[in-house]
Amino acid sequence: MTLLTSLLLVAHVIGLALAVGAASVKLMLLFRCRKDRSFLPTYIAVARPVTRLIILGLVLLTLSGVGWLLLGREFTPLLIAKLVLVGVVWVLGPIIDNVAEPKFRQLAPQPGESASAAFLGAEQRYLLLETTATGLFYVIVVMWLLG
Repeated sequence: MTLLTSLLLVAHVIGLALAVGAASVKLMLLFRCRKDRSFLPTYIAVARPVTRLIILGLVLLTLSGVGWLLLGREFTPLLIAKLVLVGVVWVLGPIIDNVAEPKFRQLAPQPGESASAAFLGAEQRYLLLETTATGLFYVIVVMWLLG
């Protein structure tokens, strides 16, 4: 293994830890909000910093993956499927960050208020998107381990 491939592997593992770890944390905190509405202000305060870690991890994953492709990594059906899923995550990310999460924040009830029907709908869509993106990260990890 050359130094460059070793560096790419380290970058990929760090990116994986950041992206999958932060996405998992964000999703678990979102589930906590659903169970305990008093946690909502805390979630809103930490969601953006956690999202930055997800993005940093995804950038590292993508750049190191591109590095391997430039070094001549063979395109296998498994790799192509993984790249498609990574593309889906890249599409879901901006939808989550620029559409679903701002709507969730905007409609969030103040402490002591009950949740409106509009908030519950926004929360459901947001939770679905976050669950899908996080699940895709795990599928991509399994595919990476297999190939």
